[in-house]
Amino acid sequence: MYYFGSKFLFLFNIVIILSFPILTFGQKDSLATNISKTSYSIADKPFFTITGNGINQITKIKPIPIVVFVGTYSGIFVLQHIGQMSTIWKNRGSFHFAEDGKYAMYVDKTGHFYGTFLSSYVLSQTLIECGFSYSWANAIGGFLGLGYTTYVEILDGFSKDWGFCPSDFYADVAGALFFWGYAYLPFLQNFTPKFMYFPPRWFNSYSRKPSSMFIDDYSAHTFWISVNISNLLPNTIKKYYPKWMEISFGYAVRNLCDPLNPQNKCNPNVSEPVYHYVWGNRKFIIALDVDLVKLLPDGSPFWNWFKQSLNYFKLPSPALEIGKPTRFYLLYPFPLRIGSVKF
Repeated sequence: MYYFGSKFLFLFNIVIILSFPILTFGQKDSLATNISKTSYSIADKPFFTITGNGINQITKIKPIPIVVFVGTYSGIFVLQHIGQMSTIWKNRGSFHFAEDGKYAMYVDKTGHFYGTFLSSYVLSQTLIECGFSYSWANAIGGFLGLGYTTYVEILDGFSKDWGFCPSDFYADVAGALFFWGYAYLPFLQNFTPKFMYFPPRWFNSYSRKPSSMFIDDYSAHTFWISVNISNLLPNTIKKYYPKWMEISFGYAVRNLCDPLNPQNKCNPNVSEPVYHYVWGNRKFIIALDVDLVKLLPDGSPFWNWFKQSLNYFKLPSPALEIGKPTRFYLLYPFPLRIGSVKF
């Protein structure tokens, strides 16, 4: 099961981040008490914080932000737990395992990986604003991100409707490990996870049957790894290559449908049978991409941080989609027509 509660965690983090420019007003260290700070980078570009302050080399907690963070985080977590115990986890029994990799043709596992990675990033950025050092913010942020997804998997294990899914947990762990590696290994920073979501009707496709909300409509999701080509090229070639241009490799499954439920009315002309209870169309995509940190101009501290964070989402671009059928797009995933030629 793709953890339904993740949307609450993500929205909570966005609220906290948007409030930090106000919460940290007056919390800056004065010149007399300022502790040693340093700057970091992501591959060949600067690493931005929310408020633009330097990152502490040692942890020095800021009272107001940490109280707001802990209080809000705990409150939202408790309220969400109470709500989910009376909804998706209301039918409880003994702990059990249930592997569900095939029901979404494994595209949901990329969501677990990306969700843990992005939550860890947002949490670590918040902790930096609370006064934690770079190392402690990343360590705690990764553990909080993984801890949340593990909590969801365990409660799934006690639900009669679900079960602890090993492949979900492995994807969660992989997302946390990648986050930690991304924070400290310069070479790994050349490979950035990205996510794309558009309602399937926008590109002449169909939502997953069944699906109740955007987070479980896997037919609308595309997950990417964007490669920083410029930073990987030899110096003799690098100067001729646009620094902002990248290549992304994506995976998606369109038109997912459960044929065992007659209400779904799966269309064999749209979805191909893959398993006896899952129809769909696998897509592997190679696309041009842009690094928004390099492409967009620098501005205020929050703007610099915003474009850095926006860079974890994929924008439409020219792409080659390999599947049935294989086709080229000028602006993936949207089909365009120029005369009699369809792109």
